Amino acid sequence: MGWKIRQRGEDLYHHMYAWGNDRHPVFKHPNHYHKYLSLLSIHAKTYDIGVIAYALMEWHVHLFIYDQRNSISDFMMDLHGDYAQYYNRVTKRVGHVFGERFNNKIVKCNIYGKWLSRYIHRQALVAGLVRDPQDYPWSSYRIYLGYEKCTFVKPNIILDQFGDGSKRSISYKNFVEGNADGPVDWSMRYFRFRSISNLVRIACADLKIEPTIAMKPRGRQEQILRSRVVERLRKNYAIKAIDIAKALGLSRSAITRILQRGVK
Repeated sequence: MGWKIRQRGEDLYHHMYAWGNDRHPVFKHPNHYHKYLSLLSIHAKTYDIGVIAYALMEWHVHLFIYDQRNSISDFMMDLHGDYAQYYNRVTKRVGHVFGERFNNKIVKCNIYGKWLSRYIHRQALVAGLVRDPQDYPWSSYRIYLGYEKCTFVKPNIILDQFGDGSKRSISYKNFVEGNADGPVDWSMRYFRFRSISNLVRIACADLKIEPTIAMKPRGRQEQILRSRVVERLRKNYAIKAIDIAKALGLSRSAITRILQRGVK
């Protein structure tokens, strides 16, 4: 069976994830995590890769990167090749450390990106390794919060979506550690965006508004509640006005007026 064609190109953001060969651990000691991060720093510089976020788990790794020069294949080959040589040497083993192929998915930084960073930074929390994601030492989350410095991690493309100044880290922390559901269905093997109708239900649940009110409001007060749903869809998920209009059974001009007017 042939390989699926790799998604690649210049000036693209990628979600990269790779599992240990035959689901074996890829990290067994703190030194292994340190070595991987050291190699990540070196090869990111060599290939002009921007590392937006990462999480190193015992069995797999997640990387959120920016590939400026269409070099992800060479970058990952060298990164995981060098790490495999190190890992096999110190653990006295032979063979592949990672599965034969890494997985990648092109992402849009202003829509998928912030939710992807949240997903990556919650890996240890979801796995039950920590009760607070900032307590896990092998992700970039503490860098986002300003607790650690790291020259090769570039968090601003995400943090800039949470405002200016020192408060943006607090806003990001609330976002990561909150209970809001996002626009991506993480239960799928290959992640995909939820349908707009699902996002309407998610926005309504976040705002504690009945979906029937968003679809068929009665009276001025319920129209205000629907406007809040419209703003949530636009702000949190960057849904186009025409798509919001279709989901709520309104005209595009009506959605545009709601967004321009704002909720009073």
